[in-house]
Amino acid sequence: MKTIRRAFSIFSIIVLAALLMAFGLPSAALAVGNDLARVPAGERLPRFVDDKSLLSSAQAEELTARLDKISERHKFDTVVAVVHSLDYREPRLYAIDFFEQNGFGFGKDLDGIILLLATDDRDFGFATTGYGLKAFTDAGQEYLEKLFLPHLKQDKYFEAFMAYADAVDDFLTKAKAGKPYTKGNIPLTAEEQISFRVWSTAGSLVLALIIAFFVTFVWKRQLKTVRKENFANAYVREGSLALTKQQDFFLYRNVSKTARPKNESKGGGSFRSSSGRSSSGRSGKY
Repeated sequence: MKTIRRAFSIFSIIVLAALLMAFGLPSAALAVGNDLARVPAGERLPRFVDDKSLLSSAQAEELTARLDKISERHKFDTVVAVVHSLDYREPRLYAIDFFEQNGFGFGKDLDGIILLLATDDRDFGFATTGYGLKAFTDAGQEYLEKLFLPHLKQDKYFEAFMAYADAVDDFLTKAKAGKPYTKGNIPLTAEEQISFRVWSTAGSLVLALIIAFFVTFVWKRQLKTVRKENFANAYVREGSLALTKQQDFFLYRNVSKTARPKNESKGGGSFRSSSGRSSSGRSGKY
């Protein structure tokens, strides 16, 4: 009898555990999956979220209006979010989950892009999904980063966010014209144009100096009345000088070492959000 009761108790425990697994875990998974949601399902946050108050009220209003205009014209949600920290997540992964869980994205594919900053550790990440996978190629994403990242590094947040918004508008316009930015058609940034001009000017000067050197060298070779002597043999009387010993002395040696620079790792390329949606983006420090 005791054996039957023991077996029944064990069976009851197993059934209870199974029920908890069936009903408890999905609830926990749902809580984890929605931990970035700030609005109820079916609603959407403003397209500019600023937990750190980086911008003045006037700047925030202007940026929000710009993001709204781009989003509505292209039917492509363009979002900027500033948070304190990432809770140990990669920036682009945090960004796309924030995007999905707060009502952003047009259509069934949730067309849109988000730039997210975590100011505590100066992390940034941007991620795109839906039509953005076509409009923002890997090479295009590198170019996009060059347009706003220099401003971020100088803590010029308003300039960085406006540059990002203008760039998204340009990227979408190019993509809809059938010419998304790829390696073959990416223009130079303003900084790259200045650098190109400087190096072009320097190269022209060097080339001019080389040409002038060869011209003067040819002219000099034509002067046959005077020749340069590398040795003084012509002024030494034969037999008057005899070297009996020759010796070389090593004095010292200077050795300099330079540490090899380490490249700052950045996440980039395709990935999936917590919901399994195909996405693409980049992460880094500013």
